[in-house]
Amino acid sequence: MGNMKKANYIISVIMLLVGVGVVALASSLKIKIGEGDPGAGFWPMMLGILIIVFSVCLLISTIKNKEKLEAKTFTISTPANIRVYILFGIIVLFCVVLYFLGFYIGALLFIPALMYLMEVRSVKKIALTTIITLAAVYILFGMLLNISLPAPIFMR
Repeated sequence: MGNMKKANYIISVIMLLVGVGVVALASSLKIKIGEGDPGAGFWPMMLGILIIVFSVCLLISTIKNKEKLEAKTFTISTPANIRVYILFGIIVLFCVVLYFLGFYIGALLFIPALMYLMEVRSVKKIALTTIITLAAVYILFGMLLNISLPAPIFMR
């Protein structure tokens, strides 16, 4: 158990660093303002800036309401919080699998894992949802829009 003031300070600093990291990485990508296509770096840059802005807002709000927040407590290990931590871990694993094995294999593992975490236990529902989702993504992005999604590292 901890108080909200301390947690807000920690989260705002961590997210501020994440935002700065996103902006730094996005700055290496092209941004073209006013040419129709904003470029690959536009949305990551906007996301990084928003993370920084919201981190600063949380910091300012915590400073303004520190007495109130000091009295509030929270528990980090509730079942709902643990589920969120597991979800975060699954997302991180998806990103790693996405890099090495590509989108389709990553999604083939990610969708069932996510559904299982959300307490879907019907194998039929999990299989159908996974197959329909992957087929829809392939048809929409691969065939209609002709956009290639990340391929496995051994096919690049």
